[in-house]
Amino acid sequence: MHFVGDLPLAVNDYGGSGTDVLLMHGGGRTHHDWDEFAGLLRDGGFRPVAMDLRGHGESGPGRWSWDAAVADAEAVVAELGLRTPVVAGHSLGGMVAAVWATRHSDCPLAINVDGHGNPTRTDQLLGLTGEDAEVALRRLRTDLDGMSKGMSPALIQMMEEVDALDLPAVYRRRRCPMLVVSGSLTAEFALLFDEPSASAWRAGRDGMQARLNELACESGTFTHESLETGHDAHREDPEGLALLLMDHPALSMTSGAR
Repeated sequence: MHFVGDLPLAVNDYGGSGTDVLLMHGGGRTHHDWDEFAGLLRDGGFRPVAMDLRGHGESGPGRWSWDAAVADAEAVVAELGLRTPVVAGHSLGGMVAAVWATRHSDCPLAINVDGHGNPTRTDQLLGLTGEDAEVALRRLRTDLDGMSKGMSPALIQMMEEVDALDLPAVYRRRRCPMLVVSGSLTAEFALLFDEPSASAWRAGRDGMQARLNELACESGTFTHESLETGHDAHREDPEGLALLLMDHPALSMTSGAR
């Protein structure tokens, strides 16, 4: 275990050679979520490194911002001497990877694993319009606020930053190849809510999937794939996710990737 920077950042270097891969976990999780997946990458000829995001696991506390999260990742890359790594993240970490892609044109591939957030605007709801959309979204946001009761102020502030991030706009600003992986079974999350919140959540999910497919049609450097998993594709189907990374066309010319 390595600790990097003035704000201690816990990092696990799994070893291996070939293309470096930086892995970032989801909100409320730790780098250990990547253990099995990292082993597959190492055995496949990559060098995976996983970090605990600020305020998570063994890393130190710090106010959340996308600038700070990307700077933390940059500090890990510099300290461990990673060479233009693939940057991949799950959920919250996947959103960090998306922001990373807007700032690092030399990144061979950025990957967001099911980091889509929740809808915050009615225009994000596919199939719901007018008053129905307004009522359903208002109820969903009320229910989500209720779920946050008892959370720490730091976690609430982080979730506010997630809600404020316009991911489709981030994807359009990317400067390197981007792969977004969705879990096809995540529609089951709607079961957590009563109506009309459940309808708003499903419409928000469907709207995001539609936007991702549109982006994939617009650009050959943006790819949207699905795995038959829930939210945690890296833990539910690590082999399938590893194949999506290792076989991605953007890495076909990367020396030492095999």
